[in-house]
Amino acid sequence: MSIAGENIHKFKYIDFETNSTLPKEIEVYITRKIISVESKHVADLQDNTGIFFEYSKKVGYMNTILGNHRNSSIKNEYARIKNMSASECERAIRFVITKDERLWADNTHWALAYLLKYGLKTTLLDIPTYIIDFRDSTPVVFDKSGVVFDSVFDIKSSIASANRIQERLTIGWRHLEVSYTIKNLYNDILSIISFGC
Repeated sequence: MSIAGENIHKFKYIDFETNSTLPKEIEVYITRKIISVESKHVADLQDNTGIFFEYSKKVGYMNTILGNHRNSSIKNEYARIKNMSASECERAIRFVITKDERLWADNTHWALAYLLKYGLKTTLLDIPTYIIDFRDSTPVVFDKSGVVFDSVFDIKSSIASANRIQERLTIGWRHLEVSYTIKNLYNDILSIISFGC
């Protein structure tokens, strides 16, 4: 699963502006609230999240808990997210539409930071966003206001990185009947933080 993009040979790129007509292919996705998007990560191993650990283990995905790749606690990750939400520099979030037509946040920290900054009603259209769509055989990059860096290398790297979600789904990572949204993650984090204080 290379993320450098050297294996990406074909893609379609569509740049659109926030105040223009939205691309019909993603209109239903770009207007969704961030809280309704699927999350790659969970807050902790709990009764309601055990299934995600089981599926993740089967596909070799070891970063199920948010911040696990840093050996960080949820309390520390929440502090990091709060700092990000106060930043003047806003990072674009990559969202991924997978073949099963689900929408995923491919940068969980920033998705949560935008919720803290702008509220739970925040949509993808309200923030710096780009979507990589894998529903067809050729991936499509929908770039809102040119937030994807303007080199072919960067675009290919973004597609390759996003494709890791699709590759894991293909081998059984998250079945359609199993969902854990950014809202679930947000609520679980707040519950853990409140309980720990």
